[in-house]
Amino acid sequence: MTANAIAPFLATAQEVEVALRFDADFNQFLSLGLRSSGEPANEVDVAAARYRIMDARLGLRDNLHIDEAVLAGGQPTPIRELISAHCEIERSRLIHSLWRLETFDETKAWLKAMGAIVRFAHDMDRELRGHLLLAETIIPMVETVERKDYVLPNGDMASDAITRNLGIRAKVFALDRQRRSAPSNSIMDRLSRTLSKSG
Repeated sequence: MTANAIAPFLATAQEVEVALRFDADFNQFLSLGLRSSGEPANEVDVAAARYRIMDARLGLRDNLHIDEAVLAGGQPTPIRELISAHCEIERSRLIHSLWRLETFDETKAWLKAMGAIVRFAHDMDRELRGHLLLAETIIPMVETVERKDYVLPNGDMASDAITRNLGIRAKVFALDRQRRSAPSNSIMDRLSRTLSKSG
């Protein structure tokens, strides 16, 4: 997993600049994404941070160094590799790549390409912490909304459980609203409209 995996989703820097200047919807989404994403990876010492993650095999792991490996996609993967997209790509460009996705499938593919989502913040002792969420833990939550379940298997609401980082929660529920407000043309829906008119 490297930053190259997310490259197919990225617009050019010029396209992002045009969106910044002229697209109010993107600017609103960007503001939301930035507000929930912690400190930018390119403005902190990511090598000095201590990382926290829920490992599929070992459970909660804390105080990890950037070169330690965690289980991702069934393979031991160094944290440095998992967060490479955050470190190498301008955050507004990452958020733009998420904003312009049009389907749940695209969003899940985007998450998979990211590998992990990280949020940097200083704790009460001013130590830098990196809170990691693996894509494979976020995708099932997205699929819950995609199935219109809205409640995760553990009873948590998907609206509360999906991370706000980079605007991911906002994107998932924007897709959900878009789907629910789109005119349906299924046979059952047409029949229902016909019956309601005749009644």
